[in-house]
Amino acid sequence: MGKTALVDLTVGSVTIAPSDESTLRRFLGGRGYAAKLLFDRVSGSVDPFSPDAPLILSTGPLTGTAWPTSARGHVTFPSPLTGIYGYANSGGHFWAALRQAGFDALVVTGQAPEPCVLEVSPGSVTVRPAPELWGLATSEVMRRLSASDARVACIGPAGENLVRIAGIINDGSRAAARCGGGAVLGAKRLKAVVVRGGQPLATPPEFARLAGQCARRLRAHPATRGLSRFGTPVLMAPKNASGDLPARNHQEGQVPYIRQIDAQAVARHVVERRGCHACPIRCDHVTRVPEGPYAAEVGGPEYETMDALGPMCGLGSLEAVICANRRCNDLGLDTISTGVCIAFAMECHQ
Repeated sequence: MGKTALVDLTVGSVTIAPSDESTLRRFLGGRGYAAKLLFDRVSGSVDPFSPDAPLILSTGPLTGTAWPTSARGHVTFPSPLTGIYGYANSGGHFWAALRQAGFDALVVTGQAPEPCVLEVSPGSVTVRPAPELWGLATSEVMRRLSASDARVACIGPAGENLVRIAGIINDGSRAAARCGGGAVLGAKRLKAVVVRGGQPLATPPEFARLAGQCARRLRAHPATRGLSRFGTPVLMAPKNASGDLPARNHQEGQVPYIRQIDAQAVARHVVERRGCHACPIRCDHVTRVPEGPYAAEVGGPEYETMDALGPMCGLGSLEAVICANRRCNDLGLDTISTGVCIAFAMECHQ
């Protein structure tokens, strides 16, 4: 059983206690546990930007283990975008590091007197002032904070400026993007969470055997082969063929330029393939536009990003989508909400 840390940024205090086992069992998973923690701390309506509003980073019972596809973690908070319960999740390696440092959850409240970071190590959480990071793009924050054993989650200028579609970026390009969690961190003046020094979790030999068996089955399964080769962009062409590819702010369901933005087109820009913690599918890919007005490199783009920044806006340039994806990540913007907002504005003009 891990620990739960209660962090009050107003006074800079941290209280760490063993997580309640009965609560972990009753509200299963990182999402369930965080929803319960949020419910217990919010009575009625709460201003998401107030110091009293909690933001919770949580891991699940398999996070950080060898179990396949167990890399994801959750961010839970009162949503500044919807005014109700909000949560977002992401993959990568940050969440495994948080669990391996011994934590089921970090519950953050208060508002720091100046921009700060949380530094997490096994059994320890420290609040450190970091005004020099305020205003920086997420890629620059990660460059400055990342060490050989460090994993970083942070916000960009969008979160700092309380943009309600701001997300939290971890491991370079993974995004817990929906519902405005980045803006909640911005209101708290919390720029980043850095995790280092965790150790692999001890699990029974039978668990390791079953995890290995499951990983081999996933690698061999026909349903994962397209994902392993192309990532989620493999969905673009079949959705277009079935009329299920949102385009021009949902005015259309198909586009004639699909070959310019499908998985095969993405593959021509891929410079690296990689995967999240303990995932045998390895669907993540790094794409690059080497030169020209859209020169950029980014982890992705994923299917939802490609559609929102591409066909939803009537755009058939994959190079422009890759560049827009990178700019959104650096700003800490949810790519899906950004593309849909632009598409809505375009139809309003139309």
